[in-house]
Amino acid sequence: MRKKNDNITKKDGDYVLDLRQIGGGREIFDTLEQAQDVRDQAFADDQNEEYIARTTNPITQEVAAGFINYVRAKKDANEEKTQTHRRNIQFIFNNTPGLRKRKIMDVTTAYIEAEIIPVIFRQAHSTGLNRFDTLRQLLKFAVKNNFTRANPCPNVDLPKKEIKFEGAPRISNADIQSIIDNAGEYALRIKFAAYTGARVGEEIATGWDNLDLDGSAYHVRNSARHGQSCSVKTKAGIRTILLPDHLVADLREWKIAQPLKQRHKGLVFPSSEGNLAGAGNWRKRGLHPACDRAGIPRIRWHDLRHYYASVLLFETNLTDAQITQFLGHTSIDFTRKQYAHWRSDPRRDEALAKMMSKAFS
Repeated sequence: MRKKNDNITKKDGDYVLDLRQIGGGREIFDTLEQAQDVRDQAFADDQNEEYIARTTNPITQEVAAGFINYVRAKKDANEEKTQTHRRNIQFIFNNTPGLRKRKIMDVTTAYIEAEIIPVIFRQAHSTGLNRFDTLRQLLKFAVKNNFTRANPCPNVDLPKKEIKFEGAPRISNADIQSIIDNAGEYALRIKFAAYTGARVGEEIATGWDNLDLDGSAYHVRNSARHGQSCSVKTKAGIRTILLPDHLVADLREWKIAQPLKQRHKGLVFPSSEGNLAGAGNWRKRGLHPACDRAGIPRIRWHDLRHYYASVLLFETNLTDAQITQFLGHTSIDFTRKQYAHWRSDPRRDEALAKMMSKAFS
C-alpha cells in the first residue's frame, strides 16, 4: 500500500512528485500540500482509468491548432465558420495572458470564470456568447482526444444580458446635418448612410453598378464581412432603396471626381487604394471627429441607420410593411419592436395614468 507521502521527495526546498508508475512523469511544486493534491487526484483518476499525464499534456495553443484543422477537415466544413473559430481563439489568446502556454487540463471552470469570461463579454453579449461557443467546442475537442477529463464549459456561470430600456436613439435632422457639415472628406459616406439606412457592411461593399442614378435607386445586394464582399445574409436584405435628389447629385459629382486609383474595383466608397474600406476608420477618422466638431455627443455608425428609420416613421406615410422592406428587416414584428419606444404618446400615457388612478382610488 502506498504510504502517505510516497512518491513525493523534497529537493532544494521544492517538492518533487513522481508519477511514473502510472504513466506520468516528475513534477515540481512549491508546497507539500500542492504535491499531495495532485498526487491524490492522479491516483484516483488512474483507478477510474481516467488519468491524464500532466507532463505530456499539450498546451492550449497546440490543442487550438488541432481543433482548427479538425473543423476545417469535417465533412460539413464551412470556411466562414472555420475563420470565425480562428478569430475567436485568437481574440481569447490575445486578451488572456498565459492561456497559450497553459496545459489544456488546467483550463478549468474556475479558471474560465476568473480569466476568460470577463474578456470575451467585454463587448456585445451576443459576441461574448459566440466566443464562448468556440471555447466550448475547443474543449469538447480536447475531451474527445483525451487531453482533458471533462469539458468545464457546461458548469460555467455566464453573465446575463443587460436589458436596455432606452432603445435606439432618435437623432434630429439638425444634428445629422451638422455632423455632415463637419465631416470633411467623410461627409458623403455619412450622408449616404443617413439617407439610405444602409448597414455599414452594405455601404462598404456598394459598387457603382448597385446605383441607378438616373432612376434614383440603390439596389442592395452585397455586404462586406471580414474584409470580403459577400451576398447579404438574408433575402430581406436584398432590396431597392429610393435616393433623394440631393444625394443623387452628390453621388454624380463624386463619380466624376473619384481618383483613378480608387476605381479599379468599381466601389463607391473604397479605401485610398481602391479596396474595401474599414468601418473602424470611418468611425474613428470621420464620424466621431465630426460629432466633436459639431458639439454633438458621439454616435455609432449604426445610429445613422436609426436616423433613416425615424424619417420613414415620422416624416412619410409609409406602412410598417414598406418601412420593414426599406430597412431590410426579416419581419414587421422586428421593426415594430425595434422602434416601439418612438411611437409612445406622452399625453396619451398621462391621460391613461389619471384614468387608472381614478379607477383604483
